Amino acid sequence: MDLSEVEKAVDDGRGYAAISVKTLRNSVGAARAKKNVVAEISAGLRAGGFGHVPFEIPKRQDRVVLVYRLGPGRGAALMAMVEAAHGDGEQANGAAWLLSTMLSSLDTQ
Repeated sequence: MDLSEVEKAVDDGRGYAAISVKTLRNSVGAARAKKNVVAEISAGLRAGGFGHVPFEIPKRQDRVVLVYRLGPGRGAALMAMVEAAHGDGEQANGAAWLLSTMLSSLDTQ
């Protein structure tokens, strides 16, 4: 799995980034985000030191996933809370977008 684009986006976002499933899918060189592909993406992100919301990466390439660095750092407490209370489907897609927006607004303060 080539995490270079993901790492750059997360670093540019100061520890988190909203990334499309299409971008994540491309990082593993797959043409479609099938069940085994999204499982590979999730495992690759964890192995690379990243977490993601929603916890089950959607199969639709137009969906957004909030990818963040695991461990201490900016927003770590918020991410721990998110991991404790996650959703799925449309709710999780909206939550990823909302959390990304909220974190961005914190950066400007």
